[in-house]
Amino acid sequence: MMLQFQFNDRVALSSCNRPPLVEQIGYVPSDKIMLINIQGDSDILINGRYVNSGSFHVSSGKPIHAISKSMICAYIVTLDRDFFLEHITEGAKIKSLKGVFETFITPSHGSVLDFQKTVLQNFVDSPPGEVCQASTKRLMGSIQEIALSEADGVLRVLPPSTRAYIVDRSCELLFDNFSNEEFGVLEMCNYLKVSRRTLQYSFESVMGMSPSNYVRTVRLNVARKLMLLSPHDKIQGAALDAGFSHLGRFSKYYQDFFGELPSQTVGRVANRVPH
Repeated sequence: MMLQFQFNDRVALSSCNRPPLVEQIGYVPSDKIMLINIQGDSDILINGRYVNSGSFHVSSGKPIHAISKSMICAYIVTLDRDFFLEHITEGAKIKSLKGVFETFITPSHGSVLDFQKTVLQNFVDSPPGEVCQASTKRLMGSIQEIALSEADGVLRVLPPSTRAYIVDRSCELLFDNFSNEEFGVLEMCNYLKVSRRTLQYSFESVMGMSPSNYVRTVRLNVARKLMLLSPHDKIQGAALDAGFSHLGRFSKYYQDFFGELPSQTVGRVANRVPH
């Protein structure tokens, strides 16, 4: 099965499942950059090199030859080369690569999960017609984080006090802006003048989770508290006040996190609280 999303002539994304021992052969034009992340139970052979599920293959102007011994799920992003370079900040090794190239990147586990969640929540699981510019913005932010992970060694020298400060200020910023759905990881980075990778590393080392997961956790808990305090009010109102404009997506996140639907939470509490 393959799902394809074409936002514009600069960004295309496909997600597919493939049975084992099926060869995939293709070619990446020189004016495009293709980023491939494959999930499977065993290593995957790409252009003569075995890579694991946490790795990304990035290339331009190169043929692609891939084969796996197990069932795989592949996420493939094809980007206009100029558009890609415009959105990758200085410091990423990949930005200096010229002409035909091929490279393999193994980012942190948190960055891999962030990429996969971004793809699933903003493209694969989104209702038809709701893939928009904001979806592409989130995707490019996740890709930039992956590209910057090649310079991960620089992050290891950040002292604990600096990481703690970055996390503390991020939490304060979120507290002041949690009802604004547009406020997220990119806005934190811009305000603090740090890269997404630095923010990611700081959160993972201090909080044990990615900044995007932290943002969602805070907003879900805010929504739950609002519903518990006012169970007779509309669920949509609590979702909007917590920074969720899409009720269906909010319900899915809420159920995944709390193990029940918002309506179940409200119904249980409403039965105990008089009108």
